[in-house]
Amino acid sequence: MLAPLLEGLVAVHVATRDAALVPDEVMAAAALLEPDGRSLTVYLPDATSATALANLRENGQIAVVLSQPLTHRTVQLKGRVETIRPAGEDEREAVERFAAAFDAEVAAIGLPPAALRRRNRWPCTAATFAVREGFEQTPGPRAGEPLVAEGAP
Repeated sequence: MLAPLLEGLVAVHVATRDAALVPDEVMAAAALLEPDGRSLTVYLPDATSATALANLRENGQIAVVLSQPLTHRTVQLKGRVETIRPAGEDEREAVERFAAAFDAEVAAIGLPPAALRRRNRWPCTAATFAVREGFEQTPGPRAGEPLVAEGAP
């Protein structure tokens, strides 16, 4: 199960690539674990994610880096997107709550409130993928090692 690995990780960056292997990176508004405990849905703000969404529709390959800004604890998860759909209004509260946790974390380290207000959150497109690989990315001697927690990829 991924839940213990993801606890407290509030910064979400999504990397994709096109057919020519040109990469794209975008910050997601949220990443929420699916009930199966092995799939993750990332919420990509429509205003900033056109290239990432085009790449995901083309080849489905995704790498997601989740981190905790105050501690730099970081993991990377990889997989292939299985569904892409508009995020529903019924999901908005959970996305906003996740985004607010990020805002609180980076405000504590000095990011100005005006910068946080400019961050895109909604509307979003939800992209769900089954996690196939996971890597420790916290700076230090284990960075790059496969995750080995019970039930982890």
